[in-house]
Amino acid sequence: MRPGEHDYKHCNDDIIKNCTAPCIGKIERAAYLTRVDNACSFLDGQSKETVAALEQEMQSAAAKLDFERAAELRDMLDSFRKTLAPKRKFNRGRGVPSAINPVDDVKELQEVLRMDTLPAIMECFDISNISTTHCVASMVRFKNGEPDNHNYRRYRIKTVKGQNDFASMAEVVRRRYSRILLEAREAEPETADATQEDPLEALRRIGESLEGRSKGKGSSGRFVRLPDLVIVDGGKGQLSSAMGEMKRLGLHDLPLIGLAKEFEEIYRPGVSEPLILPHDMGALRLLQRIPAGFAPRTTGYHQLLMKRRIDESVLDDCPGISQSRKQVLLKVFGSVARLRKMSIDDLAAVNGISSKLAAEIVQFLKTH
Repeated sequence: MRPGEHDYKHCNDDIIKNCTAPCIGKIERAAYLTRVDNACSFLDGQSKETVAALEQEMQSAAAKLDFERAAELRDMLDSFRKTLAPKRKFNRGRGVPSAINPVDDVKELQEVLRMDTLPAIMECFDISNISTTHCVASMVRFKNGEPDNHNYRRYRIKTVKGQNDFASMAEVVRRRYSRILLEAREAEPETADATQEDPLEALRRIGESLEGRSKGKGSSGRFVRLPDLVIVDGGKGQLSSAMGEMKRLGLHDLPLIGLAKEFEEIYRPGVSEPLILPHDMGALRLLQRIPAGFAPRTTGYHQLLMKRRIDESVLDDCPGISQSRKQVLLKVFGSVARLRKMSIDDLAAVNGISSKLAAEIVQFLKTH
């Protein structure tokens, strides 16, 4: 007598995806045995082959626009890599404080990094890839040791082809701080044009001036505010890329570090060996809290971009719509959702779209 579904109603492992539920026939015997063989191979030390196969399957799923499966495989790969990563042993000191004190942590970080000024404002950048076609970046901002959620930013990498974390980091740092430079010039053009003053000092002085002026008016107007410390997620490569862009912008004196989360190593410009802090230090706990803000934002942005791409792919099957015409329509109307609301006359007003083609597009979108 074989157990049936009624016998296993108490078990929720298959619902939370911890089990394929072979006991109640939710997976074919052959597929289940294949998974058992794969697990045995992994435990026998054939981990590289397993990881390579998963990477290939993830790329294949992304190419087929099966982004939900690609995301599952990406998470699975992350779990495998964490399992396979070599572990460091350490002993915690006695009397480790459990309470978080953001102000004290910021002061301690200033001391260990030997900074002249308190890093009250910190901005941290992270690059996230799910496939060669989706690369995004996030910037989290901390103020006095606490998240400044209102000033978090996210970026879609535009100039980098394929997966290149170093070039992507350079792009997002360049975009962030070149914009601040431009805003400073627009806010106080006469002051910003002073050629004899260091750009970093000029920007800080302009920011303080605008901040004081805003407080004097009793409003929360916009003003330029550079961070006291820039953090890039990664090791020497990411740090070097960010440092190169900062130099080009004249911000070479702006404090900058790289944070390699896997081994909690801090990389500094001009210093070959990483700085490793004891685990009971508030400065390290502060640095550990900063990257926690990346996950929900990068995941949400990936999902948004995937949804847009799926929506936009509908136009690929529309008769008469070339890639160039598709790009023109999306540039004019912004999205397929807005395109669906347009009339024939609205579409015919776009350069390169005839009235006949406009009618065909409207009819196509009604049925797809």
